[in-house]
Amino acid sequence: MKTMNISTIKKLSFAAALACTFAACKESEFLNLTNPNQAVDKTFWTSEANAQSALATVYSPIRGQMYGYFGGYTGWHTMNRADDVWFILGEEMHNWEPATYTNTPNTAESDFGRLYNTINRANVVLKNVQNVPMDVNRRNELYGEAAFLRGYAYLLLVTNFGDVPLRLIPAIEDASEIMKPSSPEAAVWAQVVEDFKTAKQYLPITRPAAQAGRVTKGAAIAHLGKALVYMKKYAEAETELATIMTAPYTYDLVPKFEDNFTELTELNKESVFEIMYDGSFGEGSWGSESPTATQGFVIANFAGPQGTGGWFKWMPTASIVQSFIAEERPAGSDTRFDKRMYTSFYWKHSDFNDAVADGAWFGNMSFDNIWNASATKRLRGEPDYPTINGVKGRFLIKKFTNFYKNQPDANSMYNQQNQNNNLRVMRFAEVLLLHAEACIKNNKPGLAAADLTRIRERAGLAPKTWATNDALWQEMIHQNELEFFFEGHRFFDLKRWYNYAEMKQILVNNKKQGAENFQAKHYYLPIPQNERNTNTAIQQHPLW
Repeated sequence: MKTMNISTIKKLSFAAALACTFAACKESEFLNLTNPNQAVDKTFWTSEANAQSALATVYSPIRGQMYGYFGGYTGWHTMNRADDVWFILGEEMHNWEPATYTNTPNTAESDFGRLYNTINRANVVLKNVQNVPMDVNRRNELYGEAAFLRGYAYLLLVTNFGDVPLRLIPAIEDASEIMKPSSPEAAVWAQVVEDFKTAKQYLPITRPAAQAGRVTKGAAIAHLGKALVYMKKYAEAETELATIMTAPYTYDLVPKFEDNFTELTELNKESVFEIMYDGSFGEGSWGSESPTATQGFVIANFAGPQGTGGWFKWMPTASIVQSFIAEERPAGSDTRFDKRMYTSFYWKHSDFNDAVADGAWFGNMSFDNIWNASATKRLRGEPDYPTINGVKGRFLIKKFTNFYKNQPDANSMYNQQNQNNNLRVMRFAEVLLLHAEACIKNNKPGLAAADLTRIRERAGLAPKTWATNDALWQEMIHQNELEFFFEGHRFFDLKRWYNYAEMKQILVNNKKQGAENFQAKHYYLPIPQNERNTNTAIQQHPLW
């Protein structure tokens, strides 16, 4: 585990709320704002401390607790809209509609505008930080950090929405930035690559303890490689990803998969890009950018089963369970199934003659107790889990809950001590699997097999060889599905690997909720109607 001064970076993040008025907070408010840059150019951009606080505002909309790309009420629902997550019936419509492909441009609570908050704030920093009197290396690092965050926001926009406006200067400076049409998806991808290359140029390889959690050169290279894979530029992607698989970079898989999902093992060697959370900063639970807003991570509250302090919004689908049990570990292993299954799900091990003892959590609650406590929502409808050794399967989501705290109601966000887990946005496991994907496409099966072997070994699976590139490709798809369950990867992976007809058939076969509604347009989210009302020059995605 890396040494860190956790209070420093989290106080910096908390400063984002205090500094929010430094940049426009809503795209729809641009027309109503006086130009803050005219007032502060000569006074604000005069010290490193001010530049650092400005940079902190750029992180804020992405890391939002409730309403932000990793917030419980918005992004977490839309990014997990594939066939590995079952949505509990009867919950909020703005989350249920994207999950069942019944959403429209009028579906509420889109992150579209929030991502442009990040972009505009990054643009303000990029314009002004080079004028700050400070050490040139630290100034360049801030420039690279802002470029990374702008590139990351555009990565989220282009993968979710496709064609979107490219804004590269502070919106308040030019009226044409306010009423701006969408750029083609290819142009947005090009900007993503350009921003990550800028970040790669200026960011440091490592950070001092006081800056732990802030993006590094490795994060920039990893995301550059990811973007190139998405663009199907496999030769370039392989080169970039290979860079951070050797010295001077020290990333590696942690031996225990669950160490990527507890606050006890944050900033470990597998973490490439990690967003910092701490429930002890601020008050309240609703994720605004006010000075008193909490800085905690609340997905445990959303995912946690009833009876554990959670709101129980999701379950694992039957298809993801089937994928996990498809390959058992060798006879005599200390677990029957893939080791990742024991971190991904709560389940009763003895139901399936497993060598692992049955667990107890949340004040020594047995699985039976948790399952029964969740009955009121399960009765609305639940997955038809496979039968194993004559016993009907029962599974609940464990990943991202506070399973490591044996305390009653440990998933409740109303106790701020339950909000302290960081989110590992990019893990080295993703670097390995992206590299394997690129190597398969580049006809380098030996390199791809080495990557997949590392993933399989950590999962405790038996050694395996692959006779053809197609066999490697299918293994790569399978390992992505298991490795990143409930981490928001699956939908974008399916979209990248399959055409519309193929993807729909997979959703139907896996009994995804709303699969019959899936159309080609659902590769993307529609641009929200309220954004088009504000920016009359923007075009809806052509599929919509």
